[in-house]
Parts: sequence; C-alpha cells; structure tokens
Amino acid sequence: MVRWLAPLGLFLLWALTLYAYPHLPSSIPAHGNAQGEVTRYGSRLEVLLLPLVVTLLLYPLLALAPRSLGKPPAIWPWLEAATVWSFTLLQGIFLYAAWAQAQGIPFPLGRALFIGVGLVFLALGLLLPHLPPNPVAGVRTPWTLADPGVWRKTQRMAGLVLTLLGCWAWVVALLGGEGPWLWAWLLALVLGGLYLALFSYRAWKKPL
Repeated sequence: MVRWLAPLGLFLLWALTLYAYPHLPSSIPAHGNAQGEVTRYGSRLEVLLLPLVVTLLLYPLLALAPRSLGKPPAIWPWLEAATVWSFTLLQGIFLYAAWAQAQGIPFPLGRALFIGVGLVFLALGLLLPHLPPNPVAGVRTPWTLADPGVWRKTQRMAGLVLTLLGCWAWVVALLGGEGPWLWAWLLALVLGGLYLALFSYRAWKKPL
C-alpha cells in the first residue's frame, strides 16, 4: 500500500496543475521580496511547470536508488512519498495563491508556505534517522559515506535539526512569514546545514 503513495502524489500534482492552469491569469507572481511584495510576474507556464519537471526527474531517481543497496530498505517508500507529497503540497499552495490573486482575495502566501515547509521538514526529520547509507538521500558528506557508524549518528542528528527547523518554520508562520522572520529562518537553515557537516566530520575524526 505504501508504495502507491508516491505515484498517487505525483498524479495529484499533475492533475491539480493541469486543472488549475486554464483558470489562472496569464501573468502570476513569480518572485517576491522578504516583505511579501511581488517583485516580478511570470507566465503560468514558467511558474507552474518547474515543480512538474523536477518531480518527473526526481521520482525515477528515488525509485531506482534502492537497487544500488541490494534489498530496498523498508523506509524507502515513505521517503519517496514524503518527497513527492512535499512538492504536491507546496504546488497546491502556489496554485491557490494564484487563484486568490485573480479573484482579488487576500491570501497570506508567506505564512501558508511556512506552514507547508514546517510539515515537510517534520516529515523528513522523522524519516532521516532510519535511512541507510545510500548515494541519493540523507546527509551525504565524505565522512558519512566513508563510515556507516558516522552515517547513522549524523542522520539521527539531522532528524533532530530538521524537526527543529520545521517547528521554527511554524513559529515564523505565526509571526507573519515575511520580513526579518524570513531571513531568520533562512539563517537557521544555513547554520543547520553547516552544523551537520561539522558534526559528521567530528564523528569521523573522533568517534562520539
């Protein structure tokens, strides 16, 4: 049953986009600043096509990756599903925001995106500690790939970091999802990535 979650999410992503496409204005927001102001508009095709292309390229890569591990790990279908449904969720938010704009309905896009991003990071935070060494997903540094023990320790720490980032995204959503709070979350994301790289090096250099 779980193995059908990712294809279902991919189908829903395409179905929502293709259904919404003719109902959206020809020009929709393509870029904004930290204050939530639109700085550039783009065509429907430009804005909505990217998630479809990314998922078409990423899903086969995720589906084929377990073959390099021998027997596919039990967690892998959940990882595939979480990845595809993350794109579906965020695309749904963008589609609704574009529709609301066409109807003149106020919609807090920044806040909604951070709620969605929080869900994505919490889901990945739950999955990463159970992920075996592989060439596609997880915190892949020279040190985690060189030592299965370092891999396990780093993925457990990554699960905690992603969970904290997900909770922080929800706090940012409550605070408006714009302005300095947007930059505060991006800073936390960069610092979290740097910390995990340093953590993996320390675990390899001096086992914890």
